[in-house]
Amino acid sequence: MRTRRWWIVSALLALVALGAPARSAFADEIAEGRAHFRRYCASCHGVQADGHGFVAPALAHPPSDLRHLGEGNDTSLLADRLVRAIDGRQVVVAHGEREMPVWGEQFADIKAEGAPREQAMRARINAIVAYLLSIQVSR
Repeated sequence: MRTRRWWIVSALLALVALGAPARSAFADEIAEGRAHFRRYCASCHGVQADGHGFVAPALAHPPSDLRHLGEGNDTSLLADRLVRAIDGRQVVVAHGEREMPVWGEQFADIKAEGAPREQAMRARINAIVAYLLSIQVSR
């Protein structure tokens, strides 16, 4: 009985230890996404992603409150929708004539340190999406 408990405790500790780097990597991606969001998106969507950026009053359509996108949506579908909206593959009707920059084109110019540009661009967009998913709240 004592050996069995030791084995279970050891297994649980190993699982926690193995999960720690993954959680840390995800936390790093969220932090990176937050930084990219503040640099590229906050002027319209607001620092808090509430749609109240300093440029918002000048836009034909008010920016979305990005904190409530997850309500009633499957997270994986939401993530794909966000990627497509950010990189420009999905036209967002509320944006009319596409006031939102097509970040796929903008990020294509990033300096990729050892990674192909497409991969670096996708990593930046995925980080922004990870950040947006992390700030979802319910009303």
